[in-house]
Amino acid sequence: MERNDPMTMSRLKAYRRNASAIEDIKTELSGKYVADSISVCTPPSYTPHSTRIDGFLPNGDTLSLLCEQARLEREQGAVEEFIKGIEDYQTRRMFVLKFIKGKTYLQIAMQVSGGRITEDAVEKKIKRYISKKS
Repeated sequence: MERNDPMTMSRLKAYRRNASAIEDIKTELSGKYVADSISVCTPPSYTPHSTRIDGFLPNGDTLSLLCEQARLEREQGAVEEFIKGIEDYQTRRMFVLKFIKGKTYLQIAMQVSGGRITEDAVEKKIKRYISKKS
């Protein structure tokens, strides 16, 4: 999805799943990363010095993993920017707690208001905000 696509509940809910997928990809890519040093002599002095060469071994699997990682990271950035753009502090905090931290509506109600608002009120506020911005 592009950053300009409207934010949806499904995109927000995917945030934590995407973060986990990114970590899995990083773990898989770490085994495909190689590094080596070579000695070279360059003019005019021809004094030997070492140069480090590192990167991923070129193959289709590595490229597809890197592309998927980049796509997921762009999506993560879009969600984070959407949440940062919420002007009302309490609403923004609800979004962070729900979609970034993975809290339940009840936990959010307790944390945000000390129990003065219900979990239903938190859920409605989040859903109304999303529908208003879509």
